[in-house]
Amino acid sequence: MYSGKTVEINNTDAEGRLVLGDGVAYASKHLNPDVIIDIATLTGAQLITTGKIHAGVVCNSDNGEAAIVAAGKASGDLCYPMLYAPELLPKLFDSPVADFKNSVSDRMNAQSSAAGHFVESHLAADYKGDWIHVDIAGPAETAKGRATGHGAALLYQFVKTF
Repeated sequence: MYSGKTVEINNTDAEGRLVLGDGVAYASKHLNPDVIIDIATLTGAQLITTGKIHAGVVCNSDNGEAAIVAAGKASGDLCYPMLYAPELLPKLFDSPVADFKNSVSDRMNAQSSAAGHFVESHLAADYKGDWIHVDIAGPAETAKGRATGHGAALLYQFVKTF
């Protein structure tokens, strides 16, 4: 990975988090941002956590979390906080042959939040800004399988007000 960490691929359907991990690693190492937002249809478990209307949010700061939730309310691209537990969830990615596995060992234990923590683990060690992960798996498509554009208005509103 761009972060220098190694990953054992134990689930080929959990590839998006690898790309997001490289993205946040690059941004935090080279761009000196105040905030990094990654947004993706990352986990089907997000639907269980926050449903079809609200995206799920994992964030390393209370201010960033409040700002993205407020941007969701203002824009109509609703989102809701998920569990942030960096002291607990990253252990679910333990691997005997790499720094991490790319998928959790226990899929019944805060899987969407854990996937967010996987992405977070690739931030540069000296990155001090906010990091916001938005999982839009549920609200990204309608019941008829059409894209909703969920997230575009959210990001616009967030940037306007943060």
